Amino acid sequence: MIARLRAFLGTGTAACVGLVLVGCSAATPPAASETPVAVEDPAAVAIVDDLANAQFEKRELASVVVQVRIDGETVTTLALGDSMTGVPVSEDGHFRNGAVAIMYMAATMLAMADEGLVDIDEPISRWLPEWPGADTATLRMLASMTAGYPDHVANPDFDAANDADPFRAWTEDELLAFSSATPRMFAPGENWDYSHAGYILLGRVLAEAGDAPVDELIAKYVLDPLDLAGTVHDITARMPDPVVHGFTAERGTYEDSTYWNPSWTLPAGAIETTTIDDMASSFDAIVGRGELLSAESYEEMIAPALVGFGAPLDGCSNCHTLTKEWNYGLGVFIQDDWILQTPLFGGYQSAVATLPASSSDRGSVTIAVSAVPGPNSYADWDISLTNWSTELALQIATQLVPENPPPAFTHGPPK
Repeated sequence: MIARLRAFLGTGTAACVGLVLVGCSAATPPAASETPVAVEDPAAVAIVDDLANAQFEKRELASVVVQVRIDGETVTTLALGDSMTGVPVSEDGHFRNGAVAIMYMAATMLAMADEGLVDIDEPISRWLPEWPGADTATLRMLASMTAGYPDHVANPDFDAANDADPFRAWTEDELLAFSSATPRMFAPGENWDYSHAGYILLGRVLAEAGDAPVDELIAKYVLDPLDLAGTVHDITARMPDPVVHGFTAERGTYEDSTYWNPSWTLPAGAIETTTIDDMASSFDAIVGRGELLSAESYEEMIAPALVGFGAPLDGCSNCHTLTKEWNYGLGVFIQDDWILQTPLFGGYQSAVATLPASSSDRGSVTIAVSAVPGPNSYADWDISLTNWSTELALQIATQLVPENPPPAFTHGPPK
């Protein structure tokens, strides 16, 4: 089912169909188009080109777009495959960014903390006094996935309803009702469990504290300062041109999922489409070079403070002990020195991995990948899907920075 397949929107776990055959040329990719680069690094360009083409063919992807930045400068951008039959995917194509916006929400929270608008260790009862557990759950807990509010995506009733009608526009109240109907497995601050519902609550807190809708706050604190003109908020399923079409067989038939409604994923104001350039440049600036936040807030975001925290828990499939190789900061995954987000849902899969400048002799290194699976990208679509973009991003990272590579690619967190 759709929701079960994508239970990890942010971790990498959540074309040819009917009369429209899309992505059927996956076995023979068209020539990659490359934008002018800001710096010359032929060795890096060759690594990216070789690995991207190999992954495109091996995983039989419909399309893949990649950008690499080193020390804040673009080294290479390339696009392989088709958005639709006969329509090559473009380097400036728009795709859904999913959990990348979770990082933007966390950055917004921290920027508001820098201004004194919020205290991230204050209970959320100040803004949501009637919410269960609000007197002990804090903004930090919501942002670090430790608040214990059940994920509506894991609720089987939500799963069935969203699977039956992926075009449905969900309200935040409807999604939180599914969360509230699910028994809480642990009290705030006592374990770790990925929760979209927690970020919906965080959005409500930020809107109250900032006296503005979430989309306006993200624009004020993240999009506008970083000039992310290609990142667009929309409460509908609409996408700006040029569109990278998404495809999936999660419902049993390989189909165009481009305009499936993403309203189930995050607060309405954090539902976005983006470009590979915006995804790479924002991660590079925020977590790679610490350009957006105060030094203190930057360290809060990327600190591996939860290493050793959490434990397996019966009935909680995502609860586990966080390790140095796989842990969570504020709105970002942390794997050794690398900072990541890896959204996979609704026919789109992306990954952005950044090695901060403080951990690299070359300055910050950022690899951003966006891919769409082809009909044969998975032998079995009825299981939790592997994010092939994450696999490619980590392959590139390992070859570009052999002296400080990320951990070997695995499917999801260690259990």
